[in-house]
Amino acid sequence: MREQHALSKAPLRECLANPRTRGRMALLFFCISAGGSLLFFSSQVYVNVYLKSVVRLDPQLAGTLVMLSTLLLFPLTIFFGWLSDRVGRRPVLLAGLLLGCLAIFPVFKGLMHYGNPALERFNREVPVALYGASCGYDPFTRTGNDCERNQELLAKLGVSYTLYPSSYLAQSADSTLVRIGKSEVAGYQPAALAQALQSEGWTEHADPLQTDQAMIFLLLLILLVAVGLITGPQTATLAELFPARTRYTAVALPHNLSAGWIGGMSPFMITLLSVKAGNALSGMWYPVGLLTAAFVIGLIFLPETRNVSLED
Repeated sequence: MREQHALSKAPLRECLANPRTRGRMALLFFCISAGGSLLFFSSQVYVNVYLKSVVRLDPQLAGTLVMLSTLLLFPLTIFFGWLSDRVGRRPVLLAGLLLGCLAIFPVFKGLMHYGNPALERFNREVPVALYGASCGYDPFTRTGNDCERNQELLAKLGVSYTLYPSSYLAQSADSTLVRIGKSEVAGYQPAALAQALQSEGWTEHADPLQTDQAMIFLLLLILLVAVGLITGPQTATLAELFPARTRYTAVALPHNLSAGWIGGMSPFMITLLSVKAGNALSGMWYPVGLLTAAFVIGLIFLPETRNVSLED
């Protein structure tokens, strides 16, 4: 194309001026790239944080399990790429998005169940209530009062809680109180809070004798299969969606913006939703909601691109 002077001299302007290319760039942004980045973050990045900080698993064990499961992503990617050459890109990509939608909540719930059943039982049986005014935790800013500090601490300890306004208390409306079963901790006292939690049955670390490593590994593989279903056909699909003269720009712009804005925002949004709800699993509504949207968009608009000529 360079020898024939067929390359675009203004590829971005040409991409945005072409309705078909513009629509496929939006499809790439909201569907393929968004789904891939969300699944990769959930299965490779956040799952490690979740196992260590929420499940309270030994950091070395958590890292080892994630690393070993990640090694299987290489053959899975190759296999699903091969499969997409036989049955088409569209069904494989849609299967990955659908599996991600359906699997994230059960997988993360299972990681707690098999990783730290004692903590799961504590969160189910021991009521933890946080009372405070102006309790508006925000991961983008520093904590500004005792209520927000308690929110952050409880989330880091893997403790589920219910937030109430301080008007429920008999004390001053400006006071902060954490009620754990029959115990109470006023203000922000990390040591006293940890001691009160322990007195009600909370443990700082998961018991290795109660941790089912095999089941955790199998649960991690479920998410990796979803990632492989996306990464396998993804590279070929990106090239097949666009004409050769503007392909690089048409792919690079939405793909990287989606990875940065949607995938890159995942740590903050998951943390925000988890802390606001007082439950670590609530944060997973961010990837599940966007993966559901990506699946619906793909189901309606994603074309089959297998056997498309890359020279056109």
